Amino acid sequence: MQPSLSPGTLLQNRYYLVRVLGQGGFGRTYLAQDQGRFNELCALKEFIPMQGAVQLFEKSKELFQREAATLYQLQHPQIPQFRATFEQDHRFFLAQDFVDGKTYRSLLDERRMRGVAFAETEVLQLLHYLLPVLAHIHSKGIVHRDISPDNIILRDRDRLPVLIDFGVVKEIATRLQQTDIRQTTVGKLGYAPPEQMQTGQVSPCSDIYALGVTSVVLLTGQDPQKLFDDVNLVWLWQRWLPQVNTGLADVLDRMLMYRPGDRFQTALDVSHALLVLSGKSPSSGSTNFPLSQSSLPSTAGLAESSKLQTIAVSRPKGTPNPYAPTQTPSYATNSPPHSAQGSFWDDPWAVALGS
Repeated sequence: MQPSLSPGTLLQNRYYLVRVLGQGGFGRTYLAQDQGRFNELCALKEFIPMQGAVQLFEKSKELFQREAATLYQLQHPQIPQFRATFEQDHRFFLAQDFVDGKTYRSLLDERRMRGVAFAETEVLQLLHYLLPVLAHIHSKGIVHRDISPDNIILRDRDRLPVLIDFGVVKEIATRLQQTDIRQTTVGKLGYAPPEQMQTGQVSPCSDIYALGVTSVVLLTGQDPQKLFDDVNLVWLWQRWLPQVNTGLADVLDRMLMYRPGDRFQTALDVSHALLVLSGKSPSSGSTNFPLSQSSLPSTAGLAESSKLQTIAVSRPKGTPNPYAPTQTPSYATNSPPHSAQGSFWDDPWAVALGS
């Protein structure tokens, strides 16, 4: 990988680099001032394609521009807005809003040091504010694919959860570093559902599964590996939290079902189940249920980089999919299938690690 750009570098005669926010196997993220928007802070993601023939570089550029155009559709107040893409000195850049706050991973780590975790009301509140975000991106035919406490920021200015680091961004970076631009699958170990890690196929219920894992991790204070029995393929999270509300437990258990067809299929389905739990009658098209924002945790400081490994895997084509869902809509992040082998935790096709 090429060395990072120095603070003070001016890109496109517009983006003034302040510092490196993070770096991993997929590239780098810089904090920058956008001089075209009165020095407003933004996050600048850098992707460095595989060095090689001119034809390979042009294919990489085409891939980057096509996928970035998909991300540009995601205009929602709880998603950092993708502002622009550009190429300079054989490096690709994606500019997006900078979110000032702390990740839920950081908040959980702080609580672990005090011997506590998140309360049920806080997790319900998180679901309350994130399910409409998922409904929005799924309506655009996009699946996040990398939901975890690391990729949800509690924004300082309004204390709302913000969904960051879409898996397709990591997929772009990974494929740019491959000589044949193969299809890849991105997912966080323990959070991504089995069909995503083992076959690469995703649907809205894949994000629902990952949000369910995130919820039980926040409730118990334990990492997924301690909560999942990969021999019997069942979640045992209630052993760590025997006094949990049975209605909430039922909703979370359904979000965590191993087979995609057994889960809630849409974010709206989960919201309706939570409305019933709260004693309210769900109205058509509603994705909200009554809770007070005071349940959200307090925070200060900047967002932190991921502390769990994210895995990018590549697969040969043409093998059958053992996790075929009942419906297979065309999502922008779908990939070809691959036969499943090995443990849920030990994926033999890992080819790149990053934060």
